[in-house]
Amino acid sequence: AVRQGTLSVMIPQTKPGLAFTVINIIGFQMVWLLSVLGAARGHWLPGLLAAIVFASYVLSQSPDRRRDMQTAAIALPIGFLMDSLLAFSPVLNFANPFPSVYWAPVWIMALWIGFTFTLNHSLKTVYRNPLYLFLFGLLGGPLAYFIAAQRFHAMFFESGIGTCLLTIGAVWGLGLSLIRWMDVALTQRIAGEST
Repeated sequence: AVRQGTLSVMIPQTKPGLAFTVINIIGFQMVWLLSVLGAARGHWLPGLLAAIVFASYVLSQSPDRRRDMQTAAIALPIGFLMDSLLAFSPVLNFANPFPSVYWAPVWIMALWIGFTFTLNHSLKTVYRNPLYLFLFGLLGGPLAYFIAAQRFHAMFFESGIGTCLLTIGAVWGLGLSLIRWMDVALTQRIAGEST
């Protein structure tokens, strides 16, 4: 449901429980780790398989599958564009850039699949608040990329580290805000058509 007259996403009333939330957090961390470790070693398949298993589990347990699929349908293309923009820029290069050095690689899209299926669950408090979400992207995006680059060598910063992190933060802050805005707008439109 959507509160009329606002851009506030209301999370479904049915709560899947603490166990599901914990599994959602741990599951995404496993997707992240397998994707990043795989990329650093030249493999994109482990992360993709983990993301498919994780998304399938979330959809099988979700109290609102339609909502999850709607969020995914919006977030995945925008995520692809965000990381393709970063791949094409002089800011960074991804390890294992399959299928192209100019596009978001498969392993990054595996991360996007996993991340998308946390937005309405373990990250729902962040996702429903536009300011929290923008700050999460602005700060969390660069942190995740920094760890992937420095600790795992899954990507390489091509410009100064400050420039890279600021660019990634801007792309992520604005990109997540756009995903949320489109998700809320579509939810409101669907709610309006059903009344």
